[in-house]
Amino acid sequence: MIRRLFHRGYTIEKSEGGGETTEVYRARLGGKVICGTLHGVKKSIEWWADTSILVDPADFDDDEASTTRQVEEYKGFHLMNDDPDKDDKGWYMIVRGNLMKGTLSGLKRFIDKNAEQLRA
Repeated sequence: MIRRLFHRGYTIEKSEGGGETTEVYRARLGGKVICGTLHGVKKSIEWWADTSILVDPADFDDDEASTTRQVEEYKGFHLMNDDPDKDDKGWYMIVRGNLMKGTLSGLKRFIDKNAEQLRA
């Protein structure tokens, strides 16, 4: 039995009953068949529909597994770093819709100096 899903005008198929331990989904983009997880195939379809560039679904699955994010709360503010292993200057916070970037110690000093104004 074949299970069919539709995403952005493209058909995604999953064969059931094959005894496979992992779910494998397939779609045809630009005359080529892509296979992978449902998340990866959907991302490939979105990429194809937006840019007409074919991207392997496995590339998107690798990105999902490698995301590490560090969040530190300091005096009620969330300080975030998307890649803490890469550099110390990758810290940021959003205050009233404004993005503020810098080192962790620099952002903490800024909060200490301007805490009352930032909360108002």
